[in-house]
Amino acid sequence: MRGGGRILILLGLVLGIITAGGAFLTMSSSVGTTEKPPTKMVAVAQQNIAQRTEIPPEAVVLKEWPESALPPSGTFETLDKVIGKLALVPIYPGQMILEPMIIDKKDAEKNRSDASFLVPEGKVAVAFPISDLAGVAGALQVGDVVDILLTLNPGQLPASRVAAATTGTEGLPATQLMLQNVQILQVGAWAVKDKNQPAAPILTFALLRQDALALKSAREQGIIELALRPALKDKEVEFKTESVTLQYLNRRFNFNLAPASGR
Repeated sequence: MRGGGRILILLGLVLGIITAGGAFLTMSSSVGTTEKPPTKMVAVAQQNIAQRTEIPPEAVVLKEWPESALPPSGTFETLDKVIGKLALVPIYPGQMILEPMIIDKKDAEKNRSDASFLVPEGKVAVAFPISDLAGVAGALQVGDVVDILLTLNPGQLPASRVAAATTGTEGLPATQLMLQNVQILQVGAWAVKDKNQPAAPILTFALLRQDALALKSAREQGIIELALRPALKDKEVEFKTESVTLQYLNRRFNFNLAPASGR
């Protein structure tokens, strides 16, 4: 009995060790094999992307995203499928880019021109011919903001249609700051077959409808030139200016001109 008891005790110890060892291995295995949730690389905005604008390369980046948090479809795994597309809605930094948010220019052209997707809400696109002088010596580029200067000669209008002027300025041409903060949507023609040909001397502005009418009338009745705004945060600042006539120049710059005798 003593020998049998000892054997039973030894067997119990062995079984206990085996059981403990198995439990330890099981715990070690579960700790060592804790898997990271599956992820997927998707295109995400890292800059603000305005509605109806083309997406530039620096505005998007690929980021790792948990698959469990992704929609069933509509994401982009490569940037080439996003860059150069038109944003149909405003896209903000950190926001995942989905198919309904963008459109390919070619797809846009099937139904509407890509230009129509670039026109800011509430405005219209207006083409305007320019010369080297009026166009700031060829410096203007897409995205620039300009002020429009207008010179009118009241001497060309019937007397009955000339508004009352300050004494001494009757009939004199006058120059004034007509429109401010005008966005340039395009320089040259929109559809260019030969990329080597020089840009056509024409600009496309984004204007409020009433301003578009005013610009058309001004182009037909006066002389227009453009002033390029600086690329600063205060580009939306409006300035109040005084109309400039010969009398203004004479007074401000001390020419001391006087009418010829007998006039």
